[in-house]
Amino acid sequence: MASSIAAALEPINAMIGELAPKLRGALVEELVDEIARERPSAESRKALVLDLIVAQALREAPLPSRVRASPKLARCVAALPEASMTLACDTVAVAEVILMSPDMSDELLTGVCASDRQDHMRIIAKRQSLSGPLADTIARVGESTTIAVLVRNPGARLSAEGFGEIVARLGSDPAICSLLGQRADCPAEIAMKFKISQEEALTGDALIEAVAKLAEKRELIPAVDLIMRSIGRDPEAGRKLIERDDEKALGAVCHVAGIDAHSYEALVQCWRITAGKPLTDVHKAPVRFRLMRPAEIDRIVSRLPMARARLVPDLATA
Repeated sequence: MASSIAAALEPINAMIGELAPKLRGALVEELVDEIARERPSAESRKALVLDLIVAQALREAPLPSRVRASPKLARCVAALPEASMTLACDTVAVAEVILMSPDMSDELLTGVCASDRQDHMRIIAKRQSLSGPLADTIARVGESTTIAVLVRNPGARLSAEGFGEIVARLGSDPAICSLLGQRADCPAEIAMKFKISQEEALTGDALIEAVAKLAEKRELIPAVDLIMRSIGRDPEAGRKLIERDDEKALGAVCHVAGIDAHSYEALVQCWRITAGKPLTDVHKAPVRFRLMRPAEIDRIVSRLPMARARLVPDLATA
């Protein structure tokens, strides 16, 4: 039935394709508004016809029209899977609302996952929950930054095969190893391999040297993990500190860990480069670092959660 309808709609789609971009965009918005108002049943002939027409029109519509259509279509994903899929594979500005829609099925989301859509997969990896097959699909084709988002999400239900795929592809990445070791559902043999216990926390010159090397390699998360671990704080709090873009809190943590001003400056520079921010005032970082007051340092660090013990079954008795 769908193929016969698609064939019958070819003349209409050809006419839409000949419209000027602005007129085509206006037509798309009018159709999407109509669909959002009526919410046709997914099984209805009308929904099937509109789905095929809108999907074709969206491919040629101007970007502003696609951006405006996206949140409206996100409420009609079940009725318009073809049009929704068209927007889900569009640029991130268009696709994000669709990809986060609770109505997007695993089948549609899996269809979006591809090695050339890393930004899209990072959005999917942030969804409140991901089924095992969907999480495993991202594990197979995601780059390190995408996998980091996936592993950090407690709602991503990775299977043992998914964990194994990540280890096989990215087991040499220290940031990924650190994240894997903290997953409560990580298979014991993998957790034991990558988990770093509190007794192994570095201090003094060894810590400064390790942090400097990681900063030089632009590996910010592993560097902050080491620092947080050295002062007995939860590494996850360090990642939240990075997400909040809180350089002052990083300075307080570095003070307590015994990191010198030069190493702190290297960390800030690494942070700015990683985030794509200007480096114009990085040279002032050591000055701000040295001027931090003890009371301010104590106040910031006291709010950071202590490191959590994670019990891993003994492999000998498993």
